Amino acid sequence: MESTTTHQESMTSAKSISLLGSLSIGHAMVHWFGQAFPVLLAEVVASLGLGPLSAGVIMGVRSITGALANIPMGVFADRFANRRKSFMTLSLIWFGTSFFLIGLAPNFALVAIAAGVLGVASSLWHPPALGLLTTRFPERKGFAMAIHGVGAGIGDLTGPITVGLLLLVLSWQDIFRISLLPALGIAVLFVLLMRGVETGSESGHRSLSDYSQALKAAARHRPLLIALLAGGMRSAGQVVLITFLPLYALNDLDISSSVVGVLSGLLVGMSLVTQPILGYLSDRTSRKVVILPAMLLLAVLAIVLAQQESTVGLLITVVVIGLFMFSLATLFNALVMDNAPGDLQSTAAAAAFLVGLVLGTGTPVAAGLIARETGTESAFYVAAVFFFLSAVLTAFVRSGQSGSTPRFASG
Repeated sequence: MESTTTHQESMTSAKSISLLGSLSIGHAMVHWFGQAFPVLLAEVVASLGLGPLSAGVIMGVRSITGALANIPMGVFADRFANRRKSFMTLSLIWFGTSFFLIGLAPNFALVAIAAGVLGVASSLWHPPALGLLTTRFPERKGFAMAIHGVGAGIGDLTGPITVGLLLLVLSWQDIFRISLLPALGIAVLFVLLMRGVETGSESGHRSLSDYSQALKAAARHRPLLIALLAGGMRSAGQVVLITFLPLYALNDLDISSSVVGVLSGLLVGMSLVTQPILGYLSDRTSRKVVILPAMLLLAVLAIVLAQQESTVGLLITVVVIGLFMFSLATLFNALVMDNAPGDLQSTAAAAAFLVGLVLGTGTPVAAGLIARETGTESAFYVAAVFFFLSAVLTAFVRSGQSGSTPRFASG
């Protein structure tokens, strides 16, 4: 009982509130860029005379570079834990610079290369941020990550909507280029807000040998590996929906760019409503109790999405999917952390994003090939398959209880 009180007090202290607020603001900007990109990509594809396969390839390139960058980023964020703030600041600057470069790209090849540069940006944020939250709030990580995720929800909602409105008066090239300015502004604000906020006094592993030994122990822990794969399957399904919803709405249903922006925003931004609730419930019960039925529901809803041929039907389905899809990303991250040793939290976060990005690299390409042959809505069936596989794997994760200690980490 005392420990619970202590952690509740630590989460409501001035320093903890400042930390959570700063991370949420930065995370909002990270996801603003992340979810603005698919809406702009639909315009790029139309402007350059490309098709669904090209869109899938561009998203795949972004995913593979992010996956590769996650490998060293997890190591750095754990070995140099007191530099996490610097990594996150660089992430914000990287997003703006990458968008600027895409705005200068005149053809498919250069857009794909610039998208590859963009892919690195997310890996600079998530492993340090999630590692920091987990070490600061070990018994309330689900709720802490949910608050961090609320920031993401704000970015997810406002990014596509803002871009959809801007496309009424600006070209996609102009929007990509001017995005550098808010990125730099938020980076400066983040640095100012994080001054005086402790990001952890730990210096990380003393040697690569220590790190390697801890990593080997984690790699033999089956629940951790299953949790990573289950979360990766969810990510793959999400990437498909995010990529092909704008294309389906714009090209197949002839919906305007501004409405497409709203749809994309709702798809990922509705998590603002459910994320804190699901995070709190997963802390009080178990991750699996919350994740399993929600993933099965998403699989069904992805199939329903493929049947929609009207704006109203599409809107309603997107809203319901949005209540769960991104919120579950937070819970899968917490599930991975539950099964990871305390000195590998950033590495575990990096591994979670690595698996998701690796699966997210090939999945949109495969979905693009299927969509080219059978129609854009076929991509949604691909998403349904991955959501269902994620649910099946989750059922086999033995440890889903918040605050549980993995067996390899005990003693």
